[in-house]
Amino acid sequence: MSEFRDQLEMDNFFAGASPRRLDDLLKLKVESTFGSSVTVAKNGQGTVTLHFPWMNAAPQTSSIFSCPATGMEYFYALLPISAISNDAELQPRPLEKKRVWELYRHLSAHTQLAPAVCRLVGNKILLFDGQHKSAAQIWSGRKFLDCKIYLEPSITKLKDTNLVAHDKLRQMPFFTSTLLDKYSGIFKTEWLDFMETDGIKTESRFVSYLHGRGKTLIEARKMLIMAIEQDVLEDRENALSEYISERNRSRKNPFTVSLLQKTFFKEFILVPPSVAEFETPSDFRQEERKNLVRLMTIVAKLQLVGCWNPEANNSAHRRAERIFTAGVIRTWVPMLRDIVAQVLLVYDEADRRKLLFRPIGDDSWAVIEGRLGRLFSHKIWDDPSPDIASRLKVNSIEEIKAVLTASGCTVAWVLGSSA
Repeated sequence: MSEFRDQLEMDNFFAGASPRRLDDLLKLKVESTFGSSVTVAKNGQGTVTLHFPWMNAAPQTSSIFSCPATGMEYFYALLPISAISNDAELQPRPLEKKRVWELYRHLSAHTQLAPAVCRLVGNKILLFDGQHKSAAQIWSGRKFLDCKIYLEPSITKLKDTNLVAHDKLRQMPFFTSTLLDKYSGIFKTEWLDFMETDGIKTESRFVSYLHGRGKTLIEARKMLIMAIEQDVLEDRENALSEYISERNRSRKNPFTVSLLQKTFFKEFILVPPSVAEFETPSDFRQEERKNLVRLMTIVAKLQLVGCWNPEANNSAHRRAERIFTAGVIRTWVPMLRDIVAQVLLVYDEADRRKLLFRPIGDDSWAVIEGRLGRLFSHKIWDDPSPDIASRLKVNSIEEIKAVLTASGCTVAWVLGSSA
């Protein structure tokens, strides 16, 4: 009965569109004492003493250790849960209900093998690794957690370590959108330092700067591309963001960040690094962002807004669902690139690689919107044939392209109208 009660409570906690984080759980469980300040004093004997002023408890004294690789100091402690807050800078991930529940059931009968990892910032203790097992233990009624706490650590080194642990060395990966947030956060820190250096500022020189600071060239370029993608996703004018699973959990959605990376970002973002000096007449990165946001918004307004409705599952939704099946998206977005290139009279392949990396006038956008409307008006999106329906669901671009071509849904057909 106790487990059933906790499951019902967890269902209620995770209900709704907004993602739930560790702080939300702590606020629910400890209420007014959530995130209480801790008094931490270093002693001369290589120890640290923790005082919890809001509790009637004796101070804790722990030995201080030093990491042999980085020199960062840390200690271990049994922390009251009211002394812990989520580290939003290092841990932007929301909690996953399934993982919390599975760990709740496991840790109700088993010991915690490794401590949660935190850092001391002022008089606050911020938890950045082990949030799911911590959440699980809090659900089961634990009032104290085993923790490893870093004293005044290098935030950049912790970001790098945390990022690599969940990217290259991951056992359970971050959501792609979370990695975007993390890379973008590191990008901002390094960017400020780079801007203080001498010489012209270009993406190419920024990559070289990161390489000189210990990043591989692949890592440096990845940081840059993810920051560019993040700007597109966070633009308030981007109507497509509403239909990305990681950004709207209130319903089933047609896009994931990963799918966008394989389609719109792959086809329409000039692969960095650019050699154009920032904020000069040859630097069109901001125009590229605005253009891509405008293109994605046209797509959303033509075929998602007012159409995508999984609960209703009406004819408009079923039509949109066919157009936005993953394999179909991966087929028509390259077609869209060819369509836009024709409208802009861009024929050279080198120029096509930077298709939106230029100013585009309203007249051209009006034509692009008309062509997109024609693409989405093709009869194949409403074809009732079971054979067509099943073939459009396969995850094969070649197969889907063959179906579209056989039905006459081609770039040439889209461009064949003056509408």
